[in-house]
Amino acid sequence: MIKLLFSASVMTLSVMGINFLFKIYLSYHIPKVDLGKFYTFMDVISLGIMLFSGYKDSLVKAFDEEGFSKVLFWYLLSFWISAFVVLTLQVSYYNTLEFHYPRFFLIVVFLLNALTVFLSYLNAAYKAYRVMLFETLVMSVGLAAGYAFFSFFLDGITSLWYAFLVSFAARIVYLLLRSPMRLRFTIASVDEKVKNFFKNTALSSLMYFFSGLFISVSSVVILKLFGDTHFLAEYQVVVKSVFFSLVAVLVYPLNSFAFPHLSQLAAQKNREEIVRIEKKLLLYLGGLLAMLSAATFLTRPVIELVFPQEYAGSYRYLNVLLPFLVFLAYTTFALNILKGFNRFDLALYVRMSGCGMFFVALGTMYITGFGAEAVLYAMDTAFVCMALLAFYLKRRLL
Repeated sequence: MIKLLFSASVMTLSVMGINFLFKIYLSYHIPKVDLGKFYTFMDVISLGIMLFSGYKDSLVKAFDEEGFSKVLFWYLLSFWISAFVVLTLQVSYYNTLEFHYPRFFLIVVFLLNALTVFLSYLNAAYKAYRVMLFETLVMSVGLAAGYAFFSFFLDGITSLWYAFLVSFAARIVYLLLRSPMRLRFTIASVDEKVKNFFKNTALSSLMYFFSGLFISVSSVVILKLFGDTHFLAEYQVVVKSVFFSLVAVLVYPLNSFAFPHLSQLAAQKNREEIVRIEKKLLLYLGGLLAMLSAATFLTRPVIELVFPQEYAGSYRYLNVLLPFLVFLAYTTFALNILKGFNRFDLALYVRMSGCGMFFVALGTMYITGFGAEAVLYAMDTAFVCMALLAFYLKRRLL
């Protein structure tokens, strides 16, 4: 597992490097406020897609048991029925926002994104790790290449829309060509196994939804509640890009690749091995905290070097988040243990507590006169809250 995690981190680092360089390039070629609003609108789209996140964990769990073909049938049916329901809600919600992008783009991007997610989760169930390692790289390369092509003919924002379409399409084609997944299903009634699959999916989907809700909503809050478009651009282009790139490199592998292993250990009731892995993780997190704390002294010169001058002040906001990444990493690991023991309900409680704490902290700071940076302090509060509750629940379970 250690080798797989290392490979995943290296590949994710490459992907994040491409995405980061791409955003740096965009910051020089698209007006600051326009770029911030565009990525905020993309957050609105991703918010609906998050409702399907729970399928991945429940598919991985169901694949290790008998009767997966029955589960696969209900996955296919329920996923696409839900997708069209969510799309209808997204279009309705779009009408209440002040964006001026064509509704056609919303629909097409949502459907392509949904198909990408559908195939990616199915591939994860088959545990095709090599395909999982490269699928995000294909998407990032497709995004950069698509923008490079369309920018010869169209303006910046329109080119970026089409580039995202190319990106999703490239990932879909790659999954269809390279993955061993097969849509071999058995039309079946809802038995106990299918009920358990839906239960885990619902709980896990809500868990991911609440974990991502305050992150995706944060940009909308900055725009609608505080009206600070310049801070919004710095948050979207610099702060969010750097912080969540680090999350993808240092935390994402714990979820995508450690969960199947921890799930097997939980099924075998091998609590000693889980505790041993946790001790190694704590050493890793200690080193990570020291590294991130030291990095706060380097953010200012680095950002001033690579981004336009109008983004120079964003280092202050990035430093507010960096040290708290370790809490997010531990939460991810602890939740994998809870889910491995089929306690998706406890994992949901952890995410709900973090989401609730974010809005409580944000509301308190807004009332007391904080500016848009209150969103960052509220995030830190949520990260700490989730880590503490996850630690308590995991310890009680083991």
